[in-house]
Amino acid sequence: MPRARGRLRPKEVIATNSYEIMLLLSPDSEPERRAEIIERIKQAAETGKGSVSNVDEWGKKRLSYEINHTRDAHYFVITLTAPPETLDEIARVLKITDEVIRFMPVSLNEKVASES
Repeated sequence: MPRARGRLRPKEVIATNSYEIMLLLSPDSEPERRAEIIERIKQAAETGKGSVSNVDEWGKKRLSYEINHTRDAHYFVITLTAPPETLDEIARVLKITDEVIRFMPVSLNEKVASES
């Protein structure tokens, strides 16, 4: 039988991590499609009890080296807080999206505790 929360039982704490995702999208992708991909990332983060705090669009830039016969890409830097499971779901979605050339999530090493 589960015990009720009370004075002696601590609240459940869910640790979320801060991440930054560098995202490279195809230079041929339409602006509407790029907006859809960013929106899908935001929805996945919110569904997984996280949040996107900033989306920084760097625009179309030349790659350092050719990737899949592509020399240019649209760069995005997305800052978010989410549990590790949510980041795994976002990575899964990005892996199966055709317009994504490369992406790299990086932990910002800040732990944020939220009460549920």
